[in-house]
Amino acid sequence: MKITSENFIKHLKKQREDALEYVMEEYIGIVKATICNSLKSYNDPQSVEECINDTFLGVYDNSKQFEGDKEDFRRWICTIAKFKAIDKQRKLMKTEIATEDNEMKNSVKSAEDEFLVRSSTQDLLKMMTQLEPLDRDIFTMKFFLNMKNEEISQHLGLTKASVDNRIYRGKKRLQQIRLGGILT
Repeated sequence: MKITSENFIKHLKKQREDALEYVMEEYIGIVKATICNSLKSYNDPQSVEECINDTFLGVYDNSKQFEGDKEDFRRWICTIAKFKAIDKQRKLMKTEIATEDNEMKNSVKSAEDEFLVRSSTQDLLKMMTQLEPLDRDIFTMKFFLNMKNEEISQHLGLTKASVDNRIYRGKKRLQQIRLGGILT
């Protein structure tokens, strides 16, 4: 039997897949518009697509509970789409909050890094004069030129481990100089 606008609700309630296909073809526009309107600020086409699929799955799973005619069905499917979009928004907001938390955790600096950030550039430069010339070069490349440790090691002909150790020891030395008040 062919699915039409007159019999699709009856066949959908009987869980016929061809009735679901009819519903998808007939209502994809309104469902997509409802979901896109709710999720437009996230600019995530994959989330919109997932939400559309979830909506039609919800329609199929809950079709036996539907009571009404074609116009009621239109409102019902839009309501399901709206609630699925709200659920997706909540998930996306939790994901964003978790991502922001991780970024904040990753941006927390060690005591030595925090010390270097808080120190004025002049004080830091004065303190760096008390380091060995090689360590001064490494610190300049690392903290003023924003070079990675691998780049510094290649540039100076050292191993990465050696650069890492010199940065670590240099930070400790600068911290001692700062705490000892030895500014010359």
